[in-house]
Amino acid sequence: MAKKKNNSARGSGPAPAQVLNPAAPVFTDESKKKLRRNIVKDFDRYFGAPNNLDNWQRLCHDVGVEDDLSSIKRCRQALEGIWINIYDFLDALEKGVQPRRFPSQSALARYTIKTGKIYPKKKAKKEGPVRALLAHIFN
Repeated sequence: MAKKKNNSARGSGPAPAQVLNPAAPVFTDESKKKLRRNIVKDFDRYFGAPNNLDNWQRLCHDVGVEDDLSSIKRCRQALEGIWINIYDFLDALEKGVQPRRFPSQSALARYTIKTGKIYPKKKAKKEGPVRALLAHIFN
């Protein structure tokens, strides 16, 4: 049986790990799962009952929409074309600032993929508020 040569001296071995930002947290698969679970619970806690008009109106207000919001249907329509990252939205609420709005679904998708701040689509209830905010990021 031939012995495998060690080619690491010639640069063909595994590349060294790159640290882009030493202060940035390192996310393992387990920590990503925990982060996803928390975002679902955090948003549910923020929003409350999905059939309550006051909750929909508050969501619209919190993302900067001040249209005629006299029904859940109108709130849902007002949220069409509002592109925000749900993780950043909840962070902005905690800080008391307006959430960052993206100019397009594709801009939000690029940012979301780059940062890994992806809300688990399977956890979004069909008629719920998260579904109204979710962008198609993997087209």
